[in-house]
Amino acid sequence: MEDAGTVLGNAIYYLRIVFMFFIGLEMDLRYLRRYLRASLVVASGGSALCFLLAAAAGPFFFGLLHPGGPGQHPFYPGSIYASTTLYMVVLTSTASPVLIRIVTELKLTASETGQLAIGTAFANDIASLAVISMMVITPTTYDKDGKAMPQPARFSSLPAVKAMVFLWMAFNVWIAVRVVVWIAGLLNKMKQGRQYINKYELCGMLVLIVGISQHVQIFGYSASMTAFLIGLAMPQDGPTTRTLIDDLTYPVHQLIMPLCFGAIGARLNFAKIGRFTTSRLIIIVAFTTLLGTAGRVIGTVLAGRLIGIPAQETLVLGFLVNVKGYADILAINLGDSIGIWGEAAQGVLLLSLIINTFMAGPASAAIVRQQRRAFRYRSNCLQDLKVDRELRVLACVHGAESVHAMLTLAELSEGTTPIAIYLLHLIELMTSRKYAITHLYHAGGDDDDDSHRWGYTREIDQVVAAVNTFTNDTLIPVRQLRAISNLISMDVDVCHGVEDARASILIVPFHKELRYDGRMVCRREGRRELNQRILQTAPCTVGILIERRSNIIAERKTATEEDQGSVEEPAEEDATMHQVMAVFLGGPDDREALAYGARLATHPSVRVMVARFLLAEADMDNNNSEAEDPLMSTELDGSDDDAITMVVGEEDEEAMEDEKFMADFYARFVAPEHVSYTERYVSNGLEMVESLGSMAGMCSLFVVGKGGGGGAAAKMTSGMGGMEVECPELGPVGELLSSDDLLGCCASVLVLRQHKVRRKVESE
Repeated sequence: MEDAGTVLGNAIYYLRIVFMFFIGLEMDLRYLRRYLRASLVVASGGSALCFLLAAAAGPFFFGLLHPGGPGQHPFYPGSIYASTTLYMVVLTSTASPVLIRIVTELKLTASETGQLAIGTAFANDIASLAVISMMVITPTTYDKDGKAMPQPARFSSLPAVKAMVFLWMAFNVWIAVRVVVWIAGLLNKMKQGRQYINKYELCGMLVLIVGISQHVQIFGYSASMTAFLIGLAMPQDGPTTRTLIDDLTYPVHQLIMPLCFGAIGARLNFAKIGRFTTSRLIIIVAFTTLLGTAGRVIGTVLAGRLIGIPAQETLVLGFLVNVKGYADILAINLGDSIGIWGEAAQGVLLLSLIINTFMAGPASAAIVRQQRRAFRYRSNCLQDLKVDRELRVLACVHGAESVHAMLTLAELSEGTTPIAIYLLHLIELMTSRKYAITHLYHAGGDDDDDSHRWGYTREIDQVVAAVNTFTNDTLIPVRQLRAISNLISMDVDVCHGVEDARASILIVPFHKELRYDGRMVCRREGRRELNQRILQTAPCTVGILIERRSNIIAERKTATEEDQGSVEEPAEEDATMHQVMAVFLGGPDDREALAYGARLATHPSVRVMVARFLLAEADMDNNNSEAEDPLMSTELDGSDDDAITMVVGEEDEEAMEDEKFMADFYARFVAPEHVSYTERYVSNGLEMVESLGSMAGMCSLFVVGKGGGGGAAAKMTSGMGGMEVECPELGPVGELLSSDDLLGCCASVLVLRQHKVRRKVESE
């Protein structure tokens, strides 16, 4: 009768097979394909330096921690070579499941740094497990003195025989993988149109995977590695994979992983380390930890800088990819099974792995927090950004219907300067269930509910298809990001996306959509509140796009084709040009609108007209006399007089800033005839409505500032003809232009709010 320890060991053996299968299943190689070059360069750079350091220190590590002690036994180079090879694997490997969870906690999944870290971890994982697989196939066992034990048969040690054994095992593994993948594909076809497979089919798949992995082990290959390769080759789409990920995520991470790692730790006898003094043990563990950390971080920083990644981002990458996990445990187990490492060596390596993993999270978090703090307190507005400098745009969409308009607006901002376009897909989290971050499947209800059958997959595919269409038409790369959260906390994800992309302008869609009859309707009230929170917390200039034109991509494509095909028909070219109207009343938001209009004007398919509204001369004189009337100040007490003086001083300061900005804008863009310019005089809100109404059919896009300040701009927009304020986040002019009450207006509207560091400081 077997004892409890044997039963537990057998159970953990089967659980380890399921765990390794899930690790392979969780690896979404699309991350690696998306950043293939960068991931391979960063992984190779960090691993190369670790390899060199481990190769130099490996013999000393073996001699110091070998059970027999250095100098007490004859020298056998084979055991030292094997020990050094495994030592290099331990120092260079990365645990992608642990890294994915650290990236998730740091809110880096939507950033290029986080996705590059995941791709690099996948590359390191595959390389480390490949090396371990080759060592597992024909392992050489060593005795306690480090001498290679004789093989069961003489001919088995010949290179040709080892090569034949390797090919035979590889063939068996390939057959096993193909059989499971074929059955999974067959099951997907049988369950086509359904979200999940049933529990009996799920149990059958798990039994098949475990059984076929054990069958391969009969031929001498590891069952755990076979299960990993099966998971890696499984189809990423379909109800089979969706069910496996959904039903295995929680038990693997909460039950199987702790049991497997706990069993490995329980086998280690830390009492054997007692032959070292405390100071010597600390020195050995610290040396191993610092060797791996220094090699990984320095190598990653050098490789990242070689391909143009900023230094701070490469530093974050270096600490992230230094996390350790199952590949290192497999290497330690292999060293134990073939007899090259004793209990002392295993204990030292395990302590080093724990320290490395615990250190990676806090170090990365500290650097990320410092980056975000520095970005938050830096002026990120278009007015301070030179026209010839790179513009970084983050456009947010809720669905595929807004992709073309958002990306076209971002593309028109390019002009003659480089531009980096990021598209953040905002996906509302419907339930509290969580899944692996690299797989975006979600169960939104019962199997009979067609409205939630496909979760996020169909919505994501539609957005990806729309982005691909835009990229194929314009040949402009777009970096796609995703944020999955509820609307209440989604503004935090958006702000993190801005900080990670280092964007100068954030464009979000208006909460109202264009209905079939041409009227604007609100379909989700929560999106309006989301936009209001973004306006308050975003660390850059924010634009709200009210989209009215659905054929903007077709117009852009037609214009490009005509520019290439015929340049002798100015009348047709003018018909396909984008006419943009930038409205200026005064204040920082309107200055931001003109700064954005100046960037649009540099694009060959855009014509920009600036309409500056000024207070009529009689009203201007009255305004000045009220500010300068001495009788008014004498009738007030001292505190009121100080308050009025402060307000008047701020208004004068803003007016001077407006005049200075307009003088520079006129000299740089209006005088060289890059931009058309007109001035309009109004006295009140009613005249403002009439004047804006006369411009309704003159353009395809209005660019306005949110406004909301005082002075002449407040007097020009006061009342606005008796209109009620419905959307204060748009400002008076933006709300009027987006209103259905403005007859004849079919143009889209972009409302900008300038980012100022002082506003952020005051709000905090």
